[in-house]
Amino acid sequence: MRVAVIGDVHGNLFGLQATLADLRAQSPDALVVSGDLIYKLPWSVEVVDLLAGLPCQRVLGNAELYVTLWGTELWPDFWEEPRMIELIRWERERLGAERLRWLARLPEYVSFSAGRLDDLLIVHGVPGNPFLPFLARPGEERPPWTQTDARALELLGGVDADVVICGHTHAAVQRTVRRADGGETLIVSPGSLSYGRGRGKEVGRAEYALLDWGHRTGWQVTARAVRYDAEPLWRGLLDFRGDFPVAAYLANRMRPPGAEAAPEEDGPDYHRYRWSDTPLWWERRDELPAWRALRGEDED
Repeated sequence: MRVAVIGDVHGNLFGLQATLADLRAQSPDALVVSGDLIYKLPWSVEVVDLLAGLPCQRVLGNAELYVTLWGTELWPDFWEEPRMIELIRWERERLGAERLRWLARLPEYVSFSAGRLDDLLIVHGVPGNPFLPFLARPGEERPPWTQTDARALELLGGVDADVVICGHTHAAVQRTVRRADGGETLIVSPGSLSYGRGRGKEVGRAEYALLDWGHRTGWQVTARAVRYDAEPLWRGLLDFRGDFPVAAYLANRMRPPGAEAAPEEDGPDYHRYRWSDTPLWWERRDELPAWRALRGEDED
């Protein structure tokens, strides 16, 4: 059995198309998108429509929550940041009610059973929370984005899967955590389809994971990187100037080597929305009527 996991698309249609072309040669039996289909780059509609039409499973990410929670009583005050709100409103208007409803109802995880029950788990952030990250161990040359074994084990919670695939940080990580029951869990973040962080970051590079199951070997993980021409992405962003609120800001950060920077306004404070901004109500979400309504859980 072969499972492909892609994630952190963030509206990057170019990175997604390049990855899907590469996947055709890899012939996976299943495809999972580990969240953050939308938000940040301006092709969220095209990405959603493409992925909704494919035989794949999709996971809820924090980006989907930023956009779908806006205007509800669940929106936390500490998410207020003018440029981010401008971007969210732009996304919501373009996506429309039907796509927003579809995104809000994505599952929080996907699991596969091969050797035993649910021995492969795919989430966006950590099990039970798409806002928190798994990070590299200290000393792996990725400061300050590091995490002790004790913290990784805490974030793993009671999960006893052999492999957990995550995303969220846009940085490639593989680390093994020894659980309290004596077993081990391999945690893998393959990177991102949209843009990378940390070591190996480059424009025009999309990363994903292939997992192959064998009765003797268990799950074997292969990290793949797909390179694509970044110029159409950069020019597409420039074409959105005057419409998409952060077009020039993102074009300058994703421009190919040698391309000139465009005049830009101040960008959004993305750092306020990185990795730890969990709403205070998150742990009791299933008790809240507003959450159940957003997820369509009270519908017949």
